[in-house]
Amino acid sequence: MSVSVIISNFNGAQFLPRLLDSLLAQRGATIEIIVVDRQSKDNSLDLLEDYPDVVVIQEPPASGLVTGYSAGTKVAKYEHLFFCNEDMWFDEDCIRKLQEQINLDARVAAADPWQWTYDGRDWLHGGVRFQRKRWDIDSPHPRYKISFTVPLDSGSRVPLPCAGAFLIHRDVFNELGGWDTSFFLDDEDIDLFIRAWQKEWLCVTVPDAKVYHAGGASNEQHLETAGQSVSTRRYISHYTSTLIIAIKYFSLPTNILGASNWLVRFANNVLKLRFGMAFRDLLVLKQVLQRAPKALKFRFQNSDWNSRKPGQKFFSQSEFQLG
Repeated sequence: MSVSVIISNFNGAQFLPRLLDSLLAQRGATIEIIVVDRQSKDNSLDLLEDYPDVVVIQEPPASGLVTGYSAGTKVAKYEHLFFCNEDMWFDEDCIRKLQEQINLDARVAAADPWQWTYDGRDWLHGGVRFQRKRWDIDSPHPRYKISFTVPLDSGSRVPLPCAGAFLIHRDVFNELGGWDTSFFLDDEDIDLFIRAWQKEWLCVTVPDAKVYHAGGASNEQHLETAGQSVSTRRYISHYTSTLIIAIKYFSLPTNILGASNWLVRFANNVLKLRFGMAFRDLLVLKQVLQRAPKALKFRFQNSDWNSRKPGQKFFSQSEFQLG
């Protein structure tokens, strides 16, 4: 099997040599490497010249992670797509072990590796489960918290992988309609895999496929065209996206829960005199209004699937519950 590795890079020169060397050292997999450079201002492009077989394309950083990923898919040539960030490196058998889990006859279309800190000391991401809560302010469905470090066996079904690094079969990715490029950073994996769940495509966790991740390396970088730091843009985008997911997939009562989630967060920030955060919450509402027409158009087009498998049941399905 063959894999197109699509890397999003934003001023990641300090990470690129180890990342690319670990990919070139992969065993048992035929790969091509595509770097989507987000108009980096460091010496990323100079470093990439030392890797003549790597395909390099450009995409503005303000457009978001999955817009960059999507640009990479347009030039990818292989049957599997492996998406990853620039601040990572991989065990030499990582991609092979992910490929071995893909089985379209069994409806397994995606495989999620486990992630550790860059130095390998601490576990960051493993099996994924949902946990019933009184209220979770960060989740698209506020009655369910998403747990990302559940010690599951290899091949166990999970509701979604981490968009920072995972493998998916290209035919299924295309069937699902690919990434929703209105997402900037965060929640794009939930959006994609609600669609996968609706169409009964599966994702599995693969503990022995090991990824080492610096994590959050771009958060304090500045997006010149947006006039914001990545962390500010990320806050606004994340809380916008939780509402957009509800609009796209949830029934009306659960949409009301999502709207209440915004109100709870805004009121909490005001009461605690965090006026800067409360202002960001107002910017969330502005962005929701900007993105809502596209989300509503999708909701109409996806109405048959939403009626058969409304998106809120993705979170409450018993197989995905923790405990």
